[in-house]
Amino acid sequence: MNNQKGQAVVEYILMFVVMAAMISSLLAMVKRKYIGDITKCDLPVNKKSIVCKLNSSLNPTGGGGKPFQYYPFKK
Repeated sequence: MNNQKGQAVVEYILMFVVMAAMISSLLAMVKRKYIGDITKCDLPVNKKSIVCKLNSSLNPTGGGGKPFQYYPFKK
């Protein structure tokens, strides 16, 4: 009877380890695909990531230091 309890505990621990590995790999994929890296927004692959879209909306000039672009009008 005691051997059965030990086996159940080991099975639960192994199931927890497998689930933790699956969740961590899934979160890594989500981070890579959807969130992206803010330092690499100039790459075409990262243009659609959430972080790059948010950064481009906050910095309309792409973070070049100027907050607005200047367009002169012809008279």
